Amino acid sequence: MTFVLQKGDSLTSDMLRAQEAAERAKTLGYFLSELRKRASLDDSLDALLTEFLKNRNDFIHDLSRVPGWNLQGDTAAALTFVRELISQAERVMKVFTALILVWQERTGLTAPETPHHDWFRSATNTYGPIVDDLFMSKDA
Repeated sequence: MTFVLQKGDSLTSDMLRAQEAAERAKTLGYFLSELRKRASLDDSLDALLTEFLKNRNDFIHDLSRVPGWNLQGDTAAALTFVRELISQAERVMKVFTALILVWQERTGLTAPETPHHDWFRSATNTYGPIVDDLFMSKDA
């Protein structure tokens, strides 16, 4: 988000270092709040991010909020929840990976280090063509 969806002025290396240090300890909720200030999100992407944040916070901070969570015998609900959280995390990572790779290509910053692993191809093939629909200009 720091590179691709910048706050106004062009980013310099000094600005990036200062921003990185200041925002390093910020929460995922803060990141999503800042993202929503910088771009209008497709409704389905916004719903995915909202649900992922809720599930991630429940998993990290309070498992008692997960309906049916029980490790004393019946682990079905726990396994279902964890599998869904993993699936959400992968979709979120692929969306942002595609955003970065499409931005990198459009700005001419394609580097030889860009990974060519199947996971990256899958992210780019699935979400690359719809990046502009997922992340729209705030002016739109």
